[in-house]
Formats: sequence, C-alpha cells, structure tokens
Amino acid sequence: MISLEQTLYVGCALSGEIYTVELSLATGELTHLSHARLPGLNKPGGAMPLALSRDRNTLYAVSRGEPFFIAAFNLGPQGNLHHLGNTFINNNLAYIQTDTNDNYLLTASFIDHQVATYLIQADRCIGRPVQCIENISNAHMLSMSPDNKTVLCTGLGEDVIYHWQWAPSQSNEHTSPPMYYIGQLQLPNGTGPRHIAYHPNQPIAYVIGERNGTINTISCSVTGLRNIQTVDLPEQPEAFQAADIHITPDARFLYASEKATSTLSLFNVQADGTLTFVAQFATENRPRGFAITPDGNYLVAAGQYSHHIASYRINPETGSLRLISRLPVGQSPDWVEML
Repeated sequence: MISLEQTLYVGCALSGEIYTVELSLATGELTHLSHARLPGLNKPGGAMPLALSRDRNTLYAVSRGEPFFIAAFNLGPQGNLHHLGNTFINNNLAYIQTDTNDNYLLTASFIDHQVATYLIQADRCIGRPVQCIENISNAHMLSMSPDNKTVLCTGLGEDVIYHWQWAPSQSNEHTSPPMYYIGQLQLPNGTGPRHIAYHPNQPIAYVIGERNGTINTISCSVTGLRNIQTVDLPEQPEAFQAADIHITPDARFLYASEKATSTLSLFNVQADGTLTFVAQFATENRPRGFAITPDGNYLVAAGQYSHHIASYRINPETGSLRLISRLPVGQSPDWVEML
C-alpha cells in the first residue's frame, strides 16, 4: 500500500530539538507529530546536522553545543524516534552522511578543518574513527557519489573541491582507510564552496558557492574533476550567503537557497546536465536548509530566523513553487531530512 504521508525530521539548533513532522502527499499540509531535545545535550550549538541511514532505519544527529556528540535513533513504524545512544567526539561537525552500505559515517568539520570517517557499529551507534584528514580549510561537506565510487569534500576556506576514491576494506576488521586521494579542483577565489547535489543519472556534481552566489557544474569520475559550467544566482545588494542545494529525483529541476535574501532559486536541468536559471521565490527567513520529497512533488524549507518550516508544491511542468503550509517548530531550524 502506498503511503499518503511523508515523514520528515527537522533539526532545531538553538532549542536543541528534533521535530518529527508529517507532510500530506495529497495536500502538502504539514502536521506536527512530536519533538524532543537531544538526550545528553547540556547546551545547544549553532546548527544541528542530521543524516538518515541509507536503509531508512536510523537517524543520526550532531550536537555542536556542549558536549560534542553524534546521537543515533531507531525509526519506528510511524517514524517515531527511539534513542539508541550517543558517541562523544572531539570535533565540531558541520555535516554527516552515511556511505551507501551504512558501514561508515562520513563527516566534515568546518571549525576544525578536518574530514573523517567513522565506523557504524552493529548496534547502529557510531564507533571509532577510521580515517582523519587534516588541514582542509573550513571543510563544509563530505559526500559520497551516487555510484559509491568517489567522495567529494568542499573546502570553503581555500575554494577547493577535494576528490577521493572510495575503496573500503573488504575484511570485517575495517582497519585500513576507505578513502584514497585522487586530486582536487581549484575554484575561483571567493567562491566559498559549501554544499553539493549530485545528478541522479549522470556523473555530475553541483556545488553551491556561499560567498559569490554561484553554482559550479562539475564532471566527476574516478579519473578526476572538471568544471563544465558556472551559473550565477540573481544579483543582490547584500553579500551572498548561499546555503543549500538539491535536485529533484527526475533531474529536471534544481533549487538553491540564499540566506541573506531569504530566497530559493530555480534552475532547469538540461539533458547534458547544465543549468539554466528560471526564477527566484521568497521563502522562510534565512533558509539554511531545505529538502525535496522522494516523489519530487514538494519542497520543504526551514527558516532559521522565522522558526518555521514551509511546504511548497512543485509545479511538474515548470518547477515553480507554490506555498501550501507553514508550521512553527523549535528555535533556529536549519536541517530537514526526508524519511
């Protein structure tokens, strides 16, 4: 039986809470289901990165407050959260993601200029770090390609995209490092590469530039990286604070958020993977994070300063956004994950 509801999770950094929300796939209406503070959190931090396991059974949440840890939650039949445990860490993590087999957690630390991979234990809690790579200036995102062959990292501080081959050990001990350096791509000074969206059908990565409001379309393979296009967000009087980027599952539309102007920009994705700007839409105040439903019909954006999330219907012909519903959540929502 096809579900008529989509469960989503919202990380609310300043209140230290995870909100569980239901989105009606028939109407787009948002409904609050539950919320809870991160167990073991003494003082909230400035952001709360979330990641779902690839098998959709586990949610991971990062404490960037006091103390630093990664919390693991089992997902119940209705998406309800059951705390499995916390793993205390030394670094302030800006991004987390599991590999496609749910054996490793990939992490990036903006503050500590480091990326690392951690083992995921049999109990689904995070285990020991297997590989740590230092001196990546303002590492913002470490992300696995859809084909599970390469890993990219955005080095915001020096405008670099780092590139590794993904080749984890086939033994049960997982003692050897899973990432092997291929090379790196230098972007123009002042780009500030931040988040990555992968084309679902082609070896292409889209990288949003926080500081100059660009999207770089990058050809990505095990042989290296090549920048094939750079497009701009609309001009604005404020300094750019571009944030998040996502592509629809059918690879027809790509959206990018900009915090200073509280907008979402829409691009058409051409057959060769290049982008064409279409329109810009007002959204929640300071949209640091947003997500697209797996059916590609809705977009949900979080407003750090409005303390609300909003759902939008995606026009299937044009990609334009129509506001459907708003819902108050915790303080400073900055991350949205779709179950």
